[in-house]
Amino acid sequence: MSLTLRRLGLAAAAPLALAGLAAAQFSTVAAFTGNAQETFETQSLASGPFPTCVTDRVFAGQADLCAEAGSAHITGGWGFSCTLQPFEGSRQVGSTGGALNYTFDTGVTRFGGWFATNNPTIGDGTIEFYGAGGVLLHSDVVNAPLGCTWTWNGWDTGGALVTTVRVIGNYGNGDHLMMDGMEADIVPGNAGVEYCFCDGGGTASPCGNPGAAGNGCANGADPAGAHLGATGFASVGASSLVLHGSGLVPNQPGLYFQGDNAVNGGGGNLFGDGLRCAGGNVVRIQVIAADASGNSATTADVVAAQIQPLVPGDVRRYQLWYRDPAGSPCGSFFNLTNGVEVTWLP
Repeated sequence: MSLTLRRLGLAAAAPLALAGLAAAQFSTVAAFTGNAQETFETQSLASGPFPTCVTDRVFAGQADLCAEAGSAHITGGWGFSCTLQPFEGSRQVGSTGGALNYTFDTGVTRFGGWFATNNPTIGDGTIEFYGAGGVLLHSDVVNAPLGCTWTWNGWDTGGALVTTVRVIGNYGNGDHLMMDGMEADIVPGNAGVEYCFCDGGGTASPCGNPGAAGNGCANGADPAGAHLGATGFASVGASSLVLHGSGLVPNQPGLYFQGDNAVNGGGGNLFGDGLRCAGGNVVRIQVIAADASGNSATTADVVAAQIQPLVPGDVRRYQLWYRDPAGSPCGSFFNLTNGVEVTWLP
């Protein structure tokens, strides 16, 4: 076994370079109907109308919308130098301070909507499109004249995968640029297929410590065991893949790693208090400590972590190996999640 607990502290991978994507041919487009819409009619306002991030997410739960300062304000009529009514329905959104950022789970190839401002001094704004790794792919002017007039603005990315859209007003710190009737073409996720469960349906647990269905083996903090899932889009050109661990031992470090093979035909082999599911040409993705609730997620770019470049069609397996220093069921003081198999696309 080439992985050891003392090697959990290895540095994260270097940033990803995506110079080729920066040359994508972005273009403005007329009003369109995307495969996802957002009119801000359904989000909960139970926590008040001024959250930093929009409660319940946006675009049917496929994106976050957060303000860089102030709040992401969902409201009906919004008065300032003039009173702006929603473009459609009874709600609109804008920032009370700073830019608004749409962050998509998988990415978009078209984005647009209706924009307006009610500030008294300067109209219009700026929109920025970012790919995986925070690479700025394109920026453009948002047309939003003074006088509370709704104006359509839309963009086609020319095939580039955009994971974050940043909307910046020309007033204050980037605020008072409102939006409604938003449209997007969201790329379907291909986050992966989970396998190698320590739930009694395959390889037996090391010491009579099976976890719940779909999880790894039971650990000292959670008898249901820990779970590994994945979200995002696994593209060698513009990845937004994020690996998520839950049911971990709170505040303990874990290593997200990659292997070429599904160990034991996908059934896994006994290793510590769990099953090792991924092996062969192991790549260390990132070491992250679980939070107080036993959750963690990768922030490193999986493509950038590679020793040998990924190519479209490559199949890789992922797993999370974590410490369990107190209450370890088998006395090994470490455990693992289930595995996730990912097929990488162009």
